[in-house]
Amino acid sequence: MITPLPRSLDPLAGELLAGYVMRLAHRLDVAPDTVLRHTGLADFQPNTQAITRTALSLELPAQRMNDFRTATRLTEAEATALTLLPLAPRYPPIVHSLDVVRTGKRIPALDWLFPAAARYCPDCLAGDGTSLQTDHGGPWKTDWRLPVVFACSHHRRFLEHACPDCRQSIAGRHGVLIPRPTIAGLHPAQCRAPLAHGLSRARRAAQLCGARLDRPQSEPGGPLPNELAALQMKITAMLSPGTPAATASEYFTDLQMVSGLVTITWPKARPSAPGVDTHRTDLVLAGRQDPSHSLHASAPPQDARACASILLAADAILAAADLRTALAPLAPVENRTRSGIEPKRHRSWDTTFRRYQDECSQRFRDAAEYLVSTHRRSGRGGSRLPQRGLGYAPQHVPAFLPLEWAERHLGAFTVAFSMPVLRRTTSAFLVRRALGKTIVDAAEFLGLGIDGKGLGSPITSWTRRQGTPEAYERALDAIAAELTSAPLINYRHRREHLADWTLPPDSWHQIAARLERRRSPRYVADDRARLAVTAYIWTRVTHGETQFAPCPPEARHDPKHEAAWSRDRYDIAHWLKQNKQPYYQQMKPFLDAYADQLIHAIDTEHSGRQLTCPLAK
Repeated sequence: MITPLPRSLDPLAGELLAGYVMRLAHRLDVAPDTVLRHTGLADFQPNTQAITRTALSLELPAQRMNDFRTATRLTEAEATALTLLPLAPRYPPIVHSLDVVRTGKRIPALDWLFPAAARYCPDCLAGDGTSLQTDHGGPWKTDWRLPVVFACSHHRRFLEHACPDCRQSIAGRHGVLIPRPTIAGLHPAQCRAPLAHGLSRARRAAQLCGARLDRPQSEPGGPLPNELAALQMKITAMLSPGTPAATASEYFTDLQMVSGLVTITWPKARPSAPGVDTHRTDLVLAGRQDPSHSLHASAPPQDARACASILLAADAILAAADLRTALAPLAPVENRTRSGIEPKRHRSWDTTFRRYQDECSQRFRDAAEYLVSTHRRSGRGGSRLPQRGLGYAPQHVPAFLPLEWAERHLGAFTVAFSMPVLRRTTSAFLVRRALGKTIVDAAEFLGLGIDGKGLGSPITSWTRRQGTPEAYERALDAIAAELTSAPLINYRHRREHLADWTLPPDSWHQIAARLERRRSPRYVADDRARLAVTAYIWTRVTHGETQFAPCPPEARHDPKHEAAWSRDRYDIAHWLKQNKQPYYQQMKPFLDAYADQLIHAIDTEHSGRQLTCPLAK
C-alpha cells in the first residue's frame, strides 16, 4: 500500500527521474533504494536490493505513475516531465526504446540514447544558490541522456562524462536507474563509481569514490567554441516545442545517420572550425576496441568533445547545397587497401539505414540512395533493394538510351567510353534503381544478351579514380527526370510482343513493290531482306540495338540460315542508318512508317489486328 512520504520535493526544471529520486533520498536521509520502494518504482521485497531499470526514465506505466504521484504528491504533468516521454515526438531513439519496453520485442534501436545519465554539467549540479539546491544539489537533466546534447548552453561549457578524481565514467551499470542504490548518505552530486569490485555490501560504501562532481572543473582545451555553441543552440531549439515534431525528428535521424558515416570514416570529414579539438576525437575513436567488428561501430562516443566534433561535421554536410557531393567522401571504396576502412563498418551502418530510412528526410534519402552503394544491398554480389519514389518502373526504361539524352548528360564520360556503351550501361543503371537486384538482373530485364557483370563497374571505377564518384549519379538523376517528364512507355511490353514477330510477307511485298530495283552487290535477296528489316523495325519499336534483336523463328533452328540473317541485319541496319544507298533510301520511309503504326497498335492493345502497309497503295 503506497502512502505519501513524510516530505517531498518539487522537481527542478528539466530534471531526470533518477536525479529527483537521489535528491529526495538525500533530503529524507535514506538510501535511494528506500525511496524507490516507497514510491512504487520498485517492488517491495524484503532483504533484496531494489533494481529499478532505466526504462522508467522513458515512461512511467499507469500503475507506477499513480503510486509515484501518491507518494510524492506530484501532478501527472510534473511526474511525466521527469521522463523522456515529452521528447519522444522529436527524438526518434526514444520512440524506438519505448517500442521495446511496451511490446517486449527485441527491436533494434538507434544507438543514440545513453542507458544512464552519462554526462553532466558541474555548474548545473552545484545548483543555483537557493538553499534547497545548496543542500541537495542541482538537477540531473533529462537531455543529458541524449548524445546530441554535448554542452550546457547556460554555462557555455562542455558536459563531462567522467569523475574528476577516479576518472571512471559516471554512467551506472547498463539498464540500472541509479548505481548502487542501497548506499545512504551520498550527496546526489557524489561519484558512485566503485574503487574495488567483489566487496561485501557492508564494505562497499567505504570503497566508493565519493568525489563531488559539482565542484569547479577546468576546461581541457579551452571554453566552448562559437561554432559548437551555435550547433548546440540549434539542437536545443529542435528539441523544444517551437520546432514542428516532424521537422525535428527527420533532422535528428539524418544527423545520426551522417554522424555514423563520419565516425566510421574518420578523419575524412574532420571539421576545420577554429577552436574545435579534433585531436581529442582522433584519440577517442582510435582507442575504441576494434569497432570494425561491432554492430555499434558508428555509435556516438561518450566523450562530449569528441562527439561534438562528429556532430559538427555531420551538420555541415547536411547543410551543404549539394548533399550528394558532400556525402561523396564518405562513400565506401571497393578497394579496402586504398580506403583503409574495414567493409564491415559500412555494413553495420547499412543495416541501420535500411531499418530507419523511412524516418529520414526525403532530401537525405535521395542523396544517399546510391552514392553510398552498400547500404542498398539486400544480399551478396551487389544485389540492391529497389529505390522508391522514382516516378517510373523498370519497364519504362528503353534498352538503348535516346541519343539526345545521352548527349545532354553523358558527354563528360565520352573521354573514356564510347557513346553506345554509355547509352546501354545507363539504361541498365536506371532499371536497377527501379528493379533492385544486380546489374546482371537489370541487363537480363532489358534483354541484353551479354554478360552484365561488366556493365557498371568500368564507369563507377573510372569516376572514383577521377575523384568524382557522384558525377555519374547526378547524370542518372538528370536522365531519370527526363524519363519521368515524358509520357511513360512500356518498352518491356513491346519487346515481349515482338519476341517471335517477323514482318509479314504481304506487307514486305507491298513495300518491295514500291521500290525501284537497283541491282548491286549490296542488294540482299528478297526473303532474307524481309527478315533483316524485321530487326530494323524491332529496334525502332523497342528502342533497342540491332545486336540484341531476337532471331526470327524461321532461322532459329538452322545455323546456316541464322548466320546469314545475323550478317544481313547488320548490313541493312548500316545502310538504312547511313541513308546513302538509293535502294535503301527508298525503303527507309516505308519501314519507319510501318514501325510507327506497329507502335500505335501495341501501345493501344490492338496488336491482334492485321497491320496494313503504310504508303503502299
